[in-house]
Amino acid sequence: MFRRLSASRLITVGFAALMLVGTLALKLPASTRGGISWVDAFFVSVSASSVTGLSTVDFPKTFTYFGETVIMVLIQVGGLGIMTFATLGALLVGRRVGFRELLTVREELGSIDSPRNTLRLVGQIASITFLVELVGAVFLAFGFVRGGLGVGKGAFQGVFHAVMAFCNSGFATLPDGDLAPYAGNSVVVGALACLIVVGGLGFPVLVNLYHYRQVRRLTLHSKLVLLTTAALIAAGAVSVGILEWTNPSTLGGHPLGTKLLMALFQGVTPRTAGFQTVDYPAMHGTTLLIQIALMFIGTAPTSTGGGVKVTTIALLFLVVLSQVRGQEDVSAFGRRLPAQLIAKALAVLSLSALLVLVATLALMVSDNLGLLPALFEVTSAFGTVGLTLGVTPHLSTFGKLLIAVVMFLGRVGPITLILALSARQKPRGYAYPEEDIAIG
Repeated sequence: MFRRLSASRLITVGFAALMLVGTLALKLPASTRGGISWVDAFFVSVSASSVTGLSTVDFPKTFTYFGETVIMVLIQVGGLGIMTFATLGALLVGRRVGFRELLTVREELGSIDSPRNTLRLVGQIASITFLVELVGAVFLAFGFVRGGLGVGKGAFQGVFHAVMAFCNSGFATLPDGDLAPYAGNSVVVGALACLIVVGGLGFPVLVNLYHYRQVRRLTLHSKLVLLTTAALIAAGAVSVGILEWTNPSTLGGHPLGTKLLMALFQGVTPRTAGFQTVDYPAMHGTTLLIQIALMFIGTAPTSTGGGVKVTTIALLFLVVLSQVRGQEDVSAFGRRLPAQLIAKALAVLSLSALLVLVATLALMVSDNLGLLPALFEVTSAFGTVGLTLGVTPHLSTFGKLLIAVVMFLGRVGPITLILALSARQKPRGYAYPEEDIAIG
């Protein structure tokens, strides 16, 4: 049956299957202390598989070490991509990977290489992922041990949070449930921020940087991702620093060094990570609106994060720039961008905005929420971020299922889902006559 599925359908079905298996695993008695409802198990499983980090239960008090390990595995598989992880597993056990499987992996990774080069790409991605997570785990374990957790617990928390940060998921298993006690710990905050940024760059960029010594060239994709990412991080950090500097409930009252660390970290984390060192409900409304915008944009394509992707925003900015300059072609760094990319960017942005708008209205009605809390929750779910204004644990059953659906759609992507649901169409052998319409 699965052989008949297109690549888009196979990816969608794969993520859905992972979420169902995760639900069953979290319902096991060994996974929780005192049990968990089916709805909450499903919600957390979807949140983990989609690398989001939202939770309807008190995470540290609900899950055992076994349950946390299950969640860590779900996040690792969801972060790498279901087909990529399956191909990696097949290689490790010595099984031959078929041509069709490679085509599916290529679509999941957004690669334009040949299927055989895709096989090599999977190996490089696995190597980079586990190397970065290992280095991050060492630094985090050192920071947690020095922070008073002890060697055994500090080591586990180091590994857990290294996977969470690189996969851009916001689950925290620390006793307090967040990273507020480590706001001034430069080792912990610095390691997490680096892991979040690296994980959000996307595998094509990481592979390009990995081979930069040999090729001495960055692709246009890498240049746009790196430039846009740097600009968004700067905008996020500066906005938090300026708007929250004197807020006594967030940055105000902390030493200068801690303030700077908190501003930088909260400028990085809405790029779909979801960790927090400040009290989000205490933030000013203007700050939250900027955070919502950052969550909606998200990270790079084929990364461990969500959102409409930085390349979509970069491309639309270039479109506006070309119109202002009176140029017909859209170009960047001496390269012309094809028209079909612009159409795809507009489709992604339109579908994503429509999804967020409809889900926000539905959540406002079902759970009697105000616009800002509902919009923040939905955007966090769509961007697979994991930040919340304290809404998640109090959602109704409908609200939990709605947010779960939004997290799923945010992970597989609107375009992939549309392609998965659409019937195969034969190409038309004709074209309609062209006619202009008024714009603006």
